[in-house]
Amino acid sequence: MIRRQHVWSIVVLITLTFLMASCTPETVASETVDTVSTPTDYTQLVSSAVTIEQGALRPSVIAGGVIQGIEEMVVKTQTAGTITSVDFNIGMQVEKGQPLMTFDDSVAKLSVSQLERQVENARKAWEVDEQLFDRGAISASARNQSRSTLDGLLVQLERAQESLSNTVITAPITGSIADIGTTYVVGDTVQPGQTVARIIDLSKIVVPVSLGQSQIFSVKEGAPATLAVQTPLQTIHANGFVQAVSAGSDPRTGSWTVITEFENPDATLMRAGLSAQVTIMNEQAPQYPLVPQAALVNRGGRTYVYILRGTNADLVEVSIIDRYGDTTAVAPIDDTIELIGESVLTSGLSRIDDDTSVVTQYE
Repeated sequence: MIRRQHVWSIVVLITLTFLMASCTPETVASETVDTVSTPTDYTQLVSSAVTIEQGALRPSVIAGGVIQGIEEMVVKTQTAGTITSVDFNIGMQVEKGQPLMTFDDSVAKLSVSQLERQVENARKAWEVDEQLFDRGAISASARNQSRSTLDGLLVQLERAQESLSNTVITAPITGSIADIGTTYVVGDTVQPGQTVARIIDLSKIVVPVSLGQSQIFSVKEGAPATLAVQTPLQTIHANGFVQAVSAGSDPRTGSWTVITEFENPDATLMRAGLSAQVTIMNEQAPQYPLVPQAALVNRGGRTYVYILRGTNADLVEVSIIDRYGDTTAVAPIDDTIELIGESVLTSGLSRIDDDTSVVTQYE
C-alpha cells in the first residue's frame, strides 16, 4: 500500500512538471544592430579659418580725458571797495563786458576829478614855460621841471581812472559761471585779489589726453577725432580734431600731451569736468595684409601661415612687419603670392603639415 502511494506521487510530480513547461511562453532572442554612419574621411583634421584682409594695423588711437572749456577765466577784484550790487550767480550765462559786481565809486570819482584839474593846470604851466624857453627867458632845466610835473600827474590820473573802472567788474569772456569765490552780498568790503567767479566758454570743448611712445607716432596735428561721453540715458558724440601735440614728454610720467578740440553738441549736457573717451584717427597709417596672431607658426626658425587651398593646407612663408594686440601685419616672402582674400588657418596648427587635408567652418 505504501509503495503504491509512492508511485502515484512520482507520477503526479512528473505531470506537474510537464504542465509548467508547456505553459511558459517561448522567449525569442533579439540581436543588437549597430547603426553604421556614412563613410567618413578620418584623415582630415579640423581647423578654423579667417579671411586675410588688407588694413591699417593702428587705424586709431583711443585715450581718456576730462572735458574743459575752449576758454576759461578766473575773475578777481583789482581794488578794495564796498559792494553796491551783485549781478551774477552760479550757472548763469554772461556776455563779454557784462557787469558782474559794482563797488562804491565816490572816492575814486573824487580822486579822478581832482587829478584832472591838476593835470590841466600843469599842462598850462608847461605851455607857458615852453614859450619862455623859446624866448630865452628861462633855462632848459626849468622847462624840463614843468614837463616832469605834468608827466607825473598824467600817470597818477591814469591810475585813478583805472581804479574807477575797477569799481565795476565785468565778464572778460562770454560763457557760463562755473564757480564763485564766496557768497557776496551788498555792503561787503572786498580787498584786491579776491576771487569773484570762474567763467567757462563751452561753445567749444577741449580734451587733453596723455599718450605713450607706442601711440604718439600715430597722431598728427589736424587729424580727425571723435569724442564719446557716457550718460545714464545715452552716449553723446562729438566730432573734432587734434589741436596740438606736445613737443616733449612729461618728465614725471613719460607721456605726451595731445590737445583735441570739438564742437559742443549740447552745452547743457557737455560740461567741463566730465570724463570722455577720445578716438584719434590715423589716416596715414600704412595698409598691410592682417592675420591673427594665432595663425603664425614657426618651422625651423622661420615664420609661416597655412593658407587653405581647396581642402588642403598650403604652408606659406611670411615676414612679420609689425604687431599690435592680437593682430599681425605680414608680407609673403614669395612676391608672386597674393595673401589678400585668402583663408588662413588659425587653430590646430601643431597637427597640420604642408598639404594636409583639413575641414573648416566653411564646409
